[in-house]
Amino acid sequence: MKRLMSSTLVGWLQANKNCLKADLFAIMLPTGTTIYATEGQFKITIPSGTVGWSGATTTFESGKYGRWSRGSITSEAGFSCKSNSMALSCVPQPTTVYPNMTIGMLNAAFNGLFDAATVTVYTAYMALGSYGTIPAGGIETKFTGTITKITDINRLRVEFECADPLYLLNTKVPARLFQANCMWGFCDSNCTLSAATYTQAFTAKSGSTQILLTPVTAFTQAAGWATQGVVKCTAGANSGLSQSVKLHDASGNLELMNPFLLPVSAGDTFSVIAGCDKTLPSCKTRKTAAGASVDNSLQFGGFPFIPPPTSAL
Repeated sequence: MKRLMSSTLVGWLQANKNCLKADLFAIMLPTGTTIYATEGQFKITIPSGTVGWSGATTTFESGKYGRWSRGSITSEAGFSCKSNSMALSCVPQPTTVYPNMTIGMLNAAFNGLFDAATVTVYTAYMALGSYGTIPAGGIETKFTGTITKITDINRLRVEFECADPLYLLNTKVPARLFQANCMWGFCDSNCTLSAATYTQAFTAKSGSTQILLTPVTAFTQAAGWATQGVVKCTAGANSGLSQSVKLHDASGNLELMNPFLLPVSAGDTFSVIAGCDKTLPSCKTRKTAAGASVDNSLQFGGFPFIPPPTSAL
């Protein structure tokens, strides 16, 4: 990728050939929280309005989230469409916990809490003897991409592989296949339904477990309404985490496909979005959280009358 550096910063570097530098990492996690970390010895604050930085005044912590570092990056200016990847590693302390949770960073990485996180790498250049003071030229954007996999994890460190957006060009085409079931995601832009209309908030009752949730106030929706839906913890030890619903039974319980990572306590709050089995009959009689019936078959993305596949002997 092309290095993003202001002409003022280029001039500053030409005039200050001996200077300090530190990489800054902004890692947007699947839970919605962003880790701001630096490889520098001390924390660095980037003021609002700094050239190359579009956010509010932000402090990049040194050591609070472990010691973060990156591998090499290829920077070039040209018309090549080659994708670029970068190694990103973290060496946390035993007491370093995942943001807003109680589990350690390595445990969180092992359980997928960094999957598909968005990573942006900046480089701050500073004059000798002025660590933490950003020059008028601002900072350089080194890399933007997504964590695609863990390449190594052990008791001391974890290493991720990050790919730039060009890796999306590896998507197989055509993306649509002729199939009976709808291929849209429920409430996405193709489905056109509003997720808020099909979402029900509830509080976990005493006796709820990591894999079975019982609401304090019984659901008014019929059994099966949330089957194949998604339940998200909005307050509690698992705040920000989501799981798929395996079964919404006649007693109003939600049985999950996989257990939540941390224990569920009475009083934890959740929201659940209705499930969708991707069939045309369900699309014609879709029920909102309030119980209203909606016919969304006009947006159905499948081919229900396509002949079934056959095999020749």
